[in-house]
Amino acid sequence: MEKTIFGVFTAVLAWICLVCAVQCFRKKKFGLAILFLLCAFTNLVNSIHAVYQTLF
Repeated sequence: MEKTIFGVFTAVLAWICLVCAVQCFRKKKFGLAILFLLCAFTNLVNSIHAVYQTLF
């Protein structure tokens, strides 16, 4: 149960990072936008692992 909650939490964090990356691209802060995209990708991978219960 807690792994599924962790998966949902990291999916929400991935969505927030994507929104922040779009805002950074609009303001032409490309370094920060790349950092947010990397964070979103990492959160997406963590949420997939948590949902399939292969995290730990």
